[in-house]
Amino acid sequence: MRPVLRAPLWKALCLLLIGAHGPFARAQRTNTQLWVDGIVGKSVASYYMAECEFSYQTLLSDQGRWESLNASPSLEVSPTAHWSFLVGLPLSYTKQREGDATFEWRGQVGAKYTFTPFKRVQTRLNLRYEDRNVRDQESGQLLQSQRARVRAEVVVPLDTRNYSADTMWYALADAEAFVTMDQDVQERFANRARVRIGLGRKFSYNWRAEVVYTFQRSRNAIADTDPTTDHIFRVRLKYYFTPRSRVQAQGDNAN
Repeated sequence: MRPVLRAPLWKALCLLLIGAHGPFARAQRTNTQLWVDGIVGKSVASYYMAECEFSYQTLLSDQGRWESLNASPSLEVSPTAHWSFLVGLPLSYTKQREGDATFEWRGQVGAKYTFTPFKRVQTRLNLRYEDRNVRDQESGQLLQSQRARVRAEVVVPLDTRNYSADTMWYALADAEAFVTMDQDVQERFANRARVRIGLGRKFSYNWRAEVVYTFQRSRNAIADTDPTTDHIFRVRLKYYFTPRSRVQAQGDNAN
């Protein structure tokens, strides 16, 4: 029987794609970014996955150039094959070419529902809440904001019918909406929509690699009529310590 994507996830993908296009349809400013990620994960007992994502991000154009170093530790628990829950504390240091620098930390909680855990095609809905804190390193000013994230995901093995195979090629696609929840600081934190497509390779259970293209639109203010469009090229290398037979948590909670 051919794998079929569940209707709820297709509806979520369509809604997120519409959200990505509608509010930001008149975007004029365009940037190109490069992200390089390294991810390390280890299972704890049978249902937990401790993971840390290390990331270098930069704007490739000379105008407004910035660089960012990130570390995102997280802990995921999967009590059932369908449900998993996440807590995390992403950290980010960003340096502007003009000399300005910011440090950000985000308290993060989330839930993930997998519609098809035993099928070839994996379909998921990922919900997160973030408490954002951004400190200007020069002035010491601290800005705070709350943000919700909704992401619909699809992962498709290309050369095997079993997603749990130790070696395979796979394709991935997702759409995500970021919504700032604080009206008083909404002018300083971007609402954002993001669509990703990528190709991945599992060399073994332990080693995986992905190349991902992300189309992103951001609006920095409530009345912003000139949002920013970003083309993000992302290279990801992952290493997981624990053998497959002991792991149920899914891991890879990309930021």
